Amino acid sequence: GGIMMTKLGSEFMPPLDEGSLLFMPVTLPDVSNSETKRILQVQDKIIRSVPEVVHVLGKAGRANTATDNSPISMIETIILLKPQNEWRKGITKNDIINELNAKIQIPGTTNG
Repeated sequence: GGIMMTKLGSEFMPPLDEGSLLFMPVTLPDVSNSETKRILQVQDKIIRSVPEVVHVLGKAGRANTATDNSPISMIETIILLKPQNEWRKGITKNDIINELNAKIQIPGTTNG
C-alpha cells in the first residue's frame, strides 16, 4: 500500500517519440502574406539541409474552421525525421533540435 501512496496523483505516461518535430516560429503581427510565404520557403530549405530530416511541411495562417485560431504571423511546421539508425553517429534528437534552432535565425521571426 505504501508504494501506491507515493504515486497518488500522478499518471503513467511513457515518453512518446513518433519521429517528428513541431516547429512554430512567430513573425511580427503585421506581416504580409507574401512575406510569410517567403519566410516559410527559406525556413523549409534550411530545415531540409539537416541530414536527419526526411520531409518538411509548413503552414502559415489558419484553416477556415472555428478550431484553428492561428494568426497569419504563426507558422506551423511538421518535420519528419529519418529512422534513428540512419542518423549521423552519436547524434540525438536534442542535438537535431539545437542544430535547427542555431540554423534558423531569420530576421523578423522568433523560434518557438
